[in-house]
Amino acid sequence: MSNMTDKKPDKDNQIIVLDPRQELPNISRTITGSRLITIMQTAENGDTRELFALYRDMLADNQIQTDFTKRKAAVLGDTINIQPADKNNPADIAAVDLCDDLADSGAFIDAMSWCLNATLWPVAVAEKTYAWNGSKFTLSKITPVHYQLLDYSDGHLRIFDLDPTGKPLNTSHLPDPSRYIIHRGHTLPMRDQDGGPMRALLFWWLLRTQSRQWWADLLERYGIPFLKGKYSDPEGKAVLQNAFKLAVRLGAIVTSKSTEVEVVQAATGDSANSHEKFVELCNREISKLIVGQSLSTNAQPTGLGEGASGLQGEVRDDLRKMDAALLARTLRDQLLAQYCTINNAQGQPPNLIFGSDSSSELAALMGLLKTLKESGLEPDDDGLSTLSERIGFTVRRSSTPSFSPTGFNVEPLSAKLAKGTTDLIAPSESSTLAEAFTGQLAPLRKIIEASSTPEECISKARAWALSASVNLSADLLESALTAYTANGIKSTIKTA
Repeated sequence: MSNMTDKKPDKDNQIIVLDPRQELPNISRTITGSRLITIMQTAENGDTRELFALYRDMLADNQIQTDFTKRKAAVLGDTINIQPADKNNPADIAAVDLCDDLADSGAFIDAMSWCLNATLWPVAVAEKTYAWNGSKFTLSKITPVHYQLLDYSDGHLRIFDLDPTGKPLNTSHLPDPSRYIIHRGHTLPMRDQDGGPMRALLFWWLLRTQSRQWWADLLERYGIPFLKGKYSDPEGKAVLQNAFKLAVRLGAIVTSKSTEVEVVQAATGDSANSHEKFVELCNREISKLIVGQSLSTNAQPTGLGEGASGLQGEVRDDLRKMDAALLARTLRDQLLAQYCTINNAQGQPPNLIFGSDSSSELAALMGLLKTLKESGLEPDDDGLSTLSERIGFTVRRSSTPSFSPTGFNVEPLSAKLAKGTTDLIAPSESSTLAEAFTGQLAPLRKIIEASSTPEECISKARAWALSASVNLSADLLESALTAYTANGIKSTIKTA
């Protein structure tokens, strides 16, 4: 981390990256069930290097890699919304302005991506490096701490020291909170050396990997067609035996009329499909652990009207929200708080909000707001910030006037007529429309003025129109009402 006393970047205080030649070789090529048990026991005793190396090798698996990418992309693809800790505190609002540049930096994205590995790994550790640009400290980069450098020999997280060439030493040090970000993206009550959520994938991955060899052995032994011969005398048996020996090289045999040769197919439908069914089972179990469902990876019939796809989508959204909430807390407490402190910001570190609610949740929220509006209620100013967090972008009150559900809250028509107000829209339409609420339609004005709700006005106007002898079309009546509404004379109805 940069030296915060003289405000100059300290380049000598950065951890040396592990030399790639010091990584353990691929373990998955020779893995067996007994070997896997040994690796797990060794990790539980504090040496996690082989276990984490095996996790690395498992990422080459297409199913695990695809589902893990989906899990991380669900958070990385969300829009980041930075909100002040106290929306009424100017210092907290200033802290948001300070951290806006930080959230837009590439180093911040690197920190998010590396920390999200801890949704399957038990932990993710990264080093923060700052630089002084002449006016403030900026986040220079985030350096991931390789999993081969994590030491649990004394039961607690430590980091192995490195020599100048990047080779791990036998000594280790405790991670300094001011220098490292330590993220645990799961809520399992288990130690880091127990393996985290990824441990549950080990046996499903092993069984599916081994099943390939088992299937190849099955095909080699029973899947290749073989020759079946029939004979009626000892001479025929000898002929067949010699013919079978020649068939290995020639691919065909020649026999007499008294002997029979039949090609028999050993593999039946069950044996040929057993491998595919078993692989699908393993894939479903892997997907359920990583993304909480399997429909996004393996299409399966769920039955008409069962709603399984919606339910599995909700489970996936729950995982996304949990990942985002845990990551936001880590970055706020271990990165944004320090960033505000070293730049002498007086406010509290801001909150990070990732993305928005799902489409179904937003639809329910919009329905609730509509119901509140119809009931004469609306969110207050504090509620707007909560809506912004749930929607994913900032919302504010509209300046366009809207209709009140219980009437039109502007000056009523009777008051305008008392002041001698003339129609501002009708004269521009036609002479007939200018006289819309006079003469034959004079009773309609009284109905509008006397009604207390839109429903009452419509009901009385309909009853009057059916009984009155008026030689005006319905289109003209509709145009007259629309004209007054567009003109802003929206309170022709008395407010209740």
